[in-house]
Amino acid sequence: MKQIELRGLFESAAAVELSDGKLQKWDFILKPELTVDFNDNLRLTALGHLRFDPIDKLEPGRPTSLNDNRSPLSRRYFTGDYDDLELRELYLDTSIGNSLLRVGKQQTVWGQADGLRVLDIVNPFDFREFILPDFEDRRIPLWTLSIEAPVGPIASQFIWIPDQTYDQPPQANGTFAFTSPLVVPAAPPGVPVTVEPPNRPNRTVADSDIGGRVSAFLGGWDLTLNYLYHHHDQAVLYQTRDAGGITITPRYERTHLVGGTFANAFGDFTLRGELGYSTDRFFLSNDPDDSDGIARSGELGYVAALDYSVDADLLISTQFFQSLLTEYDTGFLRDRVESQATLRLDQQFLNDRGRASLLIIQSLNDGDGVLQADLNYEWRSDVILKLGADLFYGDRSGLFGQFQDATRLTFGVELGF
Repeated sequence: MKQIELRGLFESAAAVELSDGKLQKWDFILKPELTVDFNDNLRLTALGHLRFDPIDKLEPGRPTSLNDNRSPLSRRYFTGDYDDLELRELYLDTSIGNSLLRVGKQQTVWGQADGLRVLDIVNPFDFREFILPDFEDRRIPLWTLSIEAPVGPIASQFIWIPDQTYDQPPQANGTFAFTSPLVVPAAPPGVPVTVEPPNRPNRTVADSDIGGRVSAFLGGWDLTLNYLYHHHDQAVLYQTRDAGGITITPRYERTHLVGGTFANAFGDFTLRGELGYSTDRFFLSNDPDDSDGIARSGELGYVAALDYSVDADLLISTQFFQSLLTEYDTGFLRDRVESQATLRLDQQFLNDRGRASLLIIQSLNDGDGVLQADLNYEWRSDVILKLGADLFYGDRSGLFGQFQDATRLTFGVELGF
């Protein structure tokens, strides 16, 4: 017998910039979710996203060019300067024997890191607000075929992604537009720069991504082994220099990712981590002999984390991230080894009706970072009040320091229905 359920969330969030006291955003977001159970073995799930922001600083105007990074079936729709609509997810769940099949637009979550990523790169990310929103809201769901099947004590997952959708960079005139020379090529004063539309792959099968994961619980350890053959979601900014100036042509390059995760609990402590190696990564270069401004290398990334449950209400978590380039030359604009550390505190109070959290991400190379503080209170079972602060600090040429002027206080409410 068919069963239909409609529920969802309404969120409103305002952000005030501390630099000038002006509103940075005032989002009104509707997130409807529909589930249809056709029988015991077939379920349809659909999630929508409708947003209205009359402040219009994050994506000024009607930014239809942002869809250049997305396949036709994964694009956002803009009906005016202040609103956009998106089909976030639409997938079918069923089982075939012992195997679970999910097909449709969905998120694929790999890895266990907080704030930053090593293996959680199956889905591209939306950088409208840089890395401030939760991972679930930043991931761009993709049209995917996912099959999970047990093989003895091992759980396996196979994914095929024919969706050529990639990272959504911030709009060039938006609040979180990239300005750091670590991210965007720097041009000499007075030299004009032209940015071409991204050269996005568009062959459904030949340009699709494919991967798999196996996981097992062995001797108290949760272990996974991951593999992904994909176009890296961050475009490579190839440059052409001539008498007319600099032309930047974004392209997406293939790479193999091999890695794994581990986690184990020792009393009140949990040790976890992940490791990933990408065979081909591309970085900005200032080598005068490099005609396209790009240098190539393999990249090894890892994170080691330790979580400590002080009691049932307080969690302290620390993480150490590192990225190492296997082939390095003096032309690279980034360091050969880049290190970052994080500290997270989560405190529950008032019988779990209140939650306070603090996350600090610190670059150990450049000295810049971001501090995020949040306070949530469950006024009723269907109403949550929110207060927060996002503080960027450090050198303006750094990945985080470039957003000093975007430091803000946030106020919000979430209503469930």
